Amino acid sequence: MDALFFPLLLALLAGFMFLSIRKQKKRMNEMQEMQNSVSTGVRVQLTAGLYATVVDDSSPDYVDLEIATGVITRFSRQAVVRVVPTDEAAETYPGALTARPEGLDDEPQDTATDPSTGSRADDSYSADRPEGSTEDR
Repeated sequence: MDALFFPLLLALLAGFMFLSIRKQKKRMNEMQEMQNSVSTGVRVQLTAGLYATVVDDSSPDYVDLEIATGVITRFSRQAVVRVVPTDEAAETYPGALTARPEGLDDEPQDTATDPSTGSRADDSYSADRPEGSTEDR
């Protein structure tokens, strides 16, 4: 009985490894097939979670993607994780709101100056400037 236990255990382990490797190869082939079949106009999701529209798919190594209106970038085809189905594609566009959020005024606001300090708002922090800088004065 003990003499059959070890070979049986090895056979089960080998069978499990064979099946898992086969499943992994099948999944990898499906992914490569999907990445190679991406065509112009298709909405895709990238490995970083970024959604984009394919603009140019002429190269076998990379695709040109539009990530925002007028912003085109080049990514490796391997960065494409999935093709977004047509019924979900509208939800992945920025600003695809179905209703206007509460609290937004219809009147545009002047954001050039901060009313509390009277200084101009910009993207830099005061900590980024050397002491005694007269840039904001």
